[in-house]
Amino acid sequence: MAQLDEIIREEIRRAGPLTFARYMELALYHPTLGYYAGGGVGREPVGWTGDFFTSGDVSPLWGWAIARQLHQMWELMDRPARFDVVEPGAGRGLLAASVWRYAVALDADWAAALRYTLLDRAPAEAPLRVARQRRLAEELARIPAPVDGVRWLGSLAEVTGRRERAVSGCVVSNELVDALPVHVVEKRDGALAEIYVALAQDGERLVERLGALSLERVAGYLDRYKIPWRGYHDGWRAEVCLAAEDWMGEVAAALGRGFVLTIDYGDTARRLYTRDRRRGTLTGYARHQLSERPLADPGAQDITAHVNFTALARAGRAGGLRVAGLTTQAAMLTALGVREEAEALAARLFPHAESERHTDRGQAEYLRRAALRNAVATLLNPHGLGGFRALIQRRDVAGPGRALSGLARANEPGELLWRL
Repeated sequence: MAQLDEIIREEIRRAGPLTFARYMELALYHPTLGYYAGGGVGREPVGWTGDFFTSGDVSPLWGWAIARQLHQMWELMDRPARFDVVEPGAGRGLLAASVWRYAVALDADWAAALRYTLLDRAPAEAPLRVARQRRLAEELARIPAPVDGVRWLGSLAEVTGRRERAVSGCVVSNELVDALPVHVVEKRDGALAEIYVALAQDGERLVERLGALSLERVAGYLDRYKIPWRGYHDGWRAEVCLAAEDWMGEVAAALGRGFVLTIDYGDTARRLYTRDRRRGTLTGYARHQLSERPLADPGAQDITAHVNFTALARAGRAGGLRVAGLTTQAAMLTALGVREEAEALAARLFPHAESERHTDRGQAEYLRRAALRNAVATLLNPHGLGGFRALIQRRDVAGPGRALSGLARANEPGELLWRL
């Protein structure tokens, strides 16, 4: 967006080159012109008509499975009278609708205990947030969920009233951490330099510029995770997401009792920062196409980087959380019974798919059943959404982490569960 371009250029003229983290903060989260505020025009960035789709877009069965895990978490907490679900980066509220649909249909007691809060950094009056809230309210009315079934706030501090450990239940996020601002470092002559965003000689174009490391935390980040970067080739790049550590620290401070469920693409530190990943993982998305030009069109494209799950685990541990398990989305959804639920749903909705395949009705149901199975296959694809990681942390909940249904398959051969 031209206006956001100028805001960024003006800050560079006033304060000098920006760290990439500061540039990303402005490009994605400027309160009126940022990408996640609708780019100044109220445009919905997520979904089939946006720039990328999420698991919730593929099938409501994803939300059903997450709801099943949340329900079990409530039971493991001895069915408290209040169960908070707090979802930072809640987007359009697809998960909130699925959780309420599950609760209302299957357990009135859980529905009575459920308190669902969606967090959206965009201002309350932003057109995109207003449109999302309206659509979710209409969906909840169709379920029907309680009139006060959800609330929208801007931050964890608003949820807790700045009181520590005020949340009792689960903080759940899906594809949030990958969009937190990152510093970018590059190995040069045996040391690390940092990528800054500067102005070209024409005073207009945004360009990269190498400079000294901006913060001591950036300088020591890779060493903290024992990454042997000194042996890598010059030009090797990596993203340093201090914001992810800070965010998990805030989550840990907010959670009094319960769980944190974080789903995203990424890996443990040693698998993420490898010699062969020479240019890091920084990526842009626009109209469902990858972009290698993150400085182009700020506010009009998504910018992401793979998540260091070791950092999330350690930051949580520093705040008093314990790791219950780290697995893949495919393993978690499978353990939660997504395949079985899909087949039961197909049998209920498409009973004539096999018995009347010679008729128009049978053919239509056969195709719909195939579409349902294909959606589940997409959710479980290990090279796509199924390869996402799911990290579950907990505080003050008795029993082994494997008591959680979603972790039941985490230690089978080929699954990804590591000590962090």
